[in-house]
Amino acid sequence: MGLEAQWTCLDVGPGAGTLSEWLASVAGSAGQIAAVDRDTRLLGHLAAKGVKVIEADITDPAFHPAGRFDLVHARLVLMHLRDREEVLRRLVSWLKPGGLLVVSDALAVGGETSPHEAYRRTMTAYWRLLAETIGSDRHCVAHYPRMFTELGLRDIGMDTHLPAVGLDTRFGRFLALSLEQTRERLMAAGLPAAVYNAAIQHLDNPMTREMFFAMATCWGRTPTVP
Repeated sequence: MGLEAQWTCLDVGPGAGTLSEWLASVAGSAGQIAAVDRDTRLLGHLAAKGVKVIEADITDPAFHPAGRFDLVHARLVLMHLRDREEVLRRLVSWLKPGGLLVVSDALAVGGETSPHEAYRRTMTAYWRLLAETIGSDRHCVAHYPRMFTELGLRDIGMDTHLPAVGLDTRFGRFLALSLEQTRERLMAAGLPAAVYNAAIQHLDNPMTREMFFAMATCWGRTPTVP
């Protein structure tokens, strides 16, 4: 499944653009890398790296990126879209024959079964909030192999990465920032401040060992032209 130089690649929902930048470094000047997001404020630096930044909403049926791609990649995107199955079909349609689709999403594990009460309640409230407000599905990635098969993709594979708070400092920081961004909404939804604060203190403890999610990645190729 290795990336090859000269590939044309589309990074969907690139966030801060780290993966787009990596794609450009691997594909080289012969490749064509594009990043699409409806909010591109964090992507201004990518032009200097040879990445074309597109401001668009991938859920809009009118959006059709020019050309077809050797690789379409989306990380932590589809799980937050209510019409994810339709968007997945659209991603496939943007691929060349033999093109590679790579989709990564979070698979919630551990948080809602943690023995630490405050962390358990906070994580339960967090996932419920996302589901009720934007339609996030913390388990949809488990269905991707079936969905890829139904869309006619071949050479389908899947892998997971399971980081742990306390063992992976970057992952712990990611979780802390995620909770910080949703603090007020969690409070408004009924989570007591004392419970939230106790969960944050638990995460700050270097001896804490908690799960938040597994990063699951599924990939597949479109059929080649006979």
